[in-house]
Amino acid sequence: MSKVKINNLINYLKDLFPQSNAAEWDKVGFQIEDVYNLPSQDEVENVLVCMDLTKDALKKAIDKKVNFIITRHPFFFLEKEEELKNPAKKEIFDQLVENQIQVYSIHTNYESSPDNNLMDLIETQFNINENQKVGEFLEGNKIKLLREISLKEVIEKMKFIFGKETTLLTRNSNLENQIKTIYITPGSGASTMVYLHLKDTVFITGEAKWSEWLYADQNNVDMLVLGHYMENHFIDDIESKINKTFNGEINVYTFDIKNPFKYV
Repeated sequence: MSKVKINNLINYLKDLFPQSNAAEWDKVGFQIEDVYNLPSQDEVENVLVCMDLTKDALKKAIDKKVNFIITRHPFFFLEKEEELKNPAKKEIFDQLVENQIQVYSIHTNYESSPDNNLMDLIETQFNINENQKVGEFLEGNKIKLLREISLKEVIEKMKFIFGKETTLLTRNSNLENQIKTIYITPGSGASTMVYLHLKDTVFITGEAKWSEWLYADQNNVDMLVLGHYMENHFIDDIESKINKTFNGEINVYTFDIKNPFKYV
């Protein structure tokens, strides 16, 4: 297998998910300056795609001789010095430098892009009449259905799409309500609901703060919270896109963190 120039892969990812479209607070793109200009970063043969770079994900990358990791969530959200006060992150960082592995993150610029596969997933279960990107950074979707369906059916379809057995729903929601418009922002996306001043509608996200639950409750928003893990469709999406574009010239490995907690 011949190696691919890393710049070719980067340019492809930037075309799909422009960094200029990321939220101003986000830290997308290259994460490890210490290895950026090393000769080992000229070419890529093995790539790992994951939601978050954990110790287990890094172990797989090292085992597979990966020199380029693509993550959903930036490895460094804060300043580097602050992030490295986290002992686990410091350990991971040291191994990244030692093994000359770059990390490249695609976060809010993934959400804002029409080229992510979220709507492809939604369309497997819903008949959609119209879809519009919404939110401060176009991180959300406003979906109009072809016909009204019950809130109960909306919930069951979303649970099926994202592999959820249980979910959270605002306490006063009526499962028999007929729904024709749905808003959705994956991840910790309930701020989109507040930014858009939504009321009397359905909003779906991964996580919500207490204040956002109160907003939904007081504004008659049926808010469905599926868990942050709903974002893991990113892994299959990036894997598929790289395989299709580079025709097998890059070995794409994946690591699925699952939820880092259990119910007791």
